[in-house]
This record gives sequence, C-alpha cells and structure tokens, in this order.
Amino acid sequence: MSRTISTRRLTRQFLIFWVIWLVVQLVLNSPIEHHLTGWPEELALDAIKLIVWVGGALWLLHRVQPEALAVSPRAQWRPSWRFTTGYIVWTVIVVYLLVEFWISHHGLRISPTFIPEYWGRYFLVVGVTEEFVFRGYFLNVLLKKFSLTQANTIQALAFASLHIPRYLTTIPAMSPAAWVGNLITVAALGALFGWLYAKSRSLWPGIIIHMTWDILVTLFA
Repeated sequence: MSRTISTRRLTRQFLIFWVIWLVVQLVLNSPIEHHLTGWPEELALDAIKLIVWVGGALWLLHRVQPEALAVSPRAQWRPSWRFTTGYIVWTVIVVYLLVEFWISHHGLRISPTFIPEYWGRYFLVVGVTEEFVFRGYFLNVLLKKFSLTQANTIQALAFASLHIPRYLTTIPAMSPAAWVGNLITVAALGALFGWLYAKSRSLWPGIIIHMTWDILVTLFA
C-alpha cells in the first residue's frame, strides 16, 4: 500500500462516499422520514448517520498510511484547551446568530418546527460525524498534498456538495435560491471548520462550533 494517496484515489473515495450517501438518503432516510415520527424516527436517522459516516471515516483512516496524514488519527481527538482562537470564534458565532435571529424575528422565539428530538441529531450526531469525515480524513490528507488555502478550499467545496443528496430528497422541494444560499453557507462554514482544524490540529474546535451552529439555527430559525 502506497504511503501517499494520489489525487485520483482521493477523488474516487469521495465520489464513492457521495454516491453511498445519496443511496442512503433515497433508500433509507427518506422512507424513514415518511413513515416514522418522534423518537423512533430520530433514533433511526441518527443510527444510520453514525454507521455510514463514522464507519466510513474509520475505514478510510484504516486504509491510509500515517505518513499520508497531517495529523495522526489519535492526536486529532485530543482536546485543544489552549487554542484561544476557538473560544473567540465560538463566541462570535453565538453572538452573530442570536443577533441575526433577534433582528429577523423581533426577538428570540423558538421555532414552531423545533422538536426535542433535534437535540440528538443536530447537537450531538451531525457535528461529530461530519467533522470526522471531512476534517479528520479528507482535509487531513489534503494538507499533506497542498497548501492550507488550497486544501481547505477543496474540502469546503466537497463538504458543501455532500449536502446535495439531502437537498435532493427534501420535501417540499427547495427553491433554486435556497439551494444556492445553503450551498454557499455550508461551503463557508466548511472552510471555517477546516481552518480551525488545521490551526488547532484537533477536531474538537470544529465539532463544538459545528454543533453550536446547527442547534441554534434549528432552534431559532
């Protein structure tokens, strides 16, 4: 097994993962959302996300030589308590979102579509799984092949594109403007999470800020 991962191989891995997630959305997630409600729906969707994404990240990391990674698989799970920038970014994100929602809704009011089950998906599962795959593997490999700017841009765009399977199966269908707006936002967030990972060499700053963003948007939007 080669000690480095070629761009072709990395691209193939991403495309395979993209297709797998599209199939999962079509065959499993969409039917579950149509036929289940409440905690049974939430637990089923969370289990699928954990199996596919964590399982995928573990398999990809298992197949790569340590020399092909910028940060070792174990080291990236160590908390970076002294990474002051992470605390600053988290504070800015919280203030920005709360102010935006306050202005948009003339006060902070919990969204009528919010349900308690979302705490599991948006606060616990999504942030960990998506950071593990994209920053813990794809960016981790890209940082050994490209500059930080190049690697971060590539993974941010890939991160945004992997939200497309979800958008394709959203009912009612999203408008073109919503598609563009969401993809731009996700790409920008992906770049932020990637930068945090590269600077801290830890998954935790990105995970915490990712979880914070998702739960606040779901709670107040």
